Amino acid sequence: MIRHFFRVIWFRKKENFMTSLGIFISFIVLFLVTSFLVYTANNYLKPLGFSYKDVWYITMNWKDSSQEEIKETLLQFENDFKSFPEIEDFAYSESFIFTPAVMNMTNYEYNEREIRCNIRYASDDFIDVMGMEMLEGRWFDESDNASNKNPLIINKYAKEDIFGNDTALGKVIHKGENEYIIIGVIDEFRNAGKFSGSMPISFRRISLNLEHEQARFGSESMGSRILLKVKSGTPVKFEETITKSLSNIAKEWQIKVNTLEILKKSANLQTLIFPVILIVVCGFLIINVGLGLFGVIWYNTNRRRGEIGLRRALGSSANKIQVQIIGEALVLSTFAMIVGSFFALQFPILGLIPIFDSTIYTLGYIISVLVIYLITSLCAWYPSRIAALVEPADTLRDE
Repeated sequence: MIRHFFRVIWFRKKENFMTSLGIFISFIVLFLVTSFLVYTANNYLKPLGFSYKDVWYITMNWKDSSQEEIKETLLQFENDFKSFPEIEDFAYSESFIFTPAVMNMTNYEYNEREIRCNIRYASDDFIDVMGMEMLEGRWFDESDNASNKNPLIINKYAKEDIFGNDTALGKVIHKGENEYIIIGVIDEFRNAGKFSGSMPISFRRISLNLEHEQARFGSESMGSRILLKVKSGTPVKFEETITKSLSNIAKEWQIKVNTLEILKKSANLQTLIFPVILIVVCGFLIINVGLGLFGVIWYNTNRRRGEIGLRRALGSSANKIQVQIIGEALVLSTFAMIVGSFFALQFPILGLIPIFDSTIYTLGYIISVLVIYLITSLCAWYPSRIAALVEPADTLRDE
């Protein structure tokens, strides 16, 4: 019977060309959208690599303050933090945690190869405040003050890109004339939020005790955020308390205090905007194709009333008639998806979307095929049901 379905659709290929073209386009779009949604869902299930619970952040705008003024004020801030029992620890950072729209990329050189990597800046206590763990080596500490090379910490993705399966600890990479020595490797650090992907990341050290360019405060956003690890259950009103206290120290600075929990929710909403747009556009396309497919099946079924009545008169059951109509529709979709599969395979083979791996493409392909078959079955079910109820006497009367 399946062979018969293919023969029927093949003989009517000219009549079904536009319908097949619509299914083909829908399949390609659905494949790409589904792959992106699988990628997003997979990201959501992965660990962030840090903990944002009970972590507050302070943003500072020090306007035209000099380096010495900034350093002196921040030292006063540190003394102030130690006077609050609610604050367990604090660290300096740049302002790129839970900010998916912000990227800071650079190219490192190793063995005459350039490796593109994201840059982050953090102080010695950052690992404790953010609850991070080391895979290899150590985090920054005071022993790095005497180092003649800039200490650098990378995540496992940067290690794979730069060194492959070789060890990274103790290796030296370059950025222009600057030398960086790898002192540690961390696991994940997806600072853009739960729905963001993994990428190569490097951490450079910032400290009030250093004067060289890589640790300088006040240049761009470096060190413009302080992260506070507060005790669990600290009330929200403590934000007002710490803001007033710091504003009394730095009267001309603009200081804001908030929680990473709130920033995380905002980052997740920003990251979901694009997937939602894709779902809406893809949904409208599939609905239009589904309506077109329903109309074609309905028209062809009504045109074949005489053939269906004759088959009923020769003993075909209602179920067989219904299976035939639905089967022919599924075969029509199969023809379109065979051609679509050829184009879909080019994406993983040519690596057209680098952030997707073969598993993402495979799941996206399987889901797309199942969705197309489901829509086709739904579009064919009602016309097939009507055709199954045709009586031979009614068709003879119509003739």
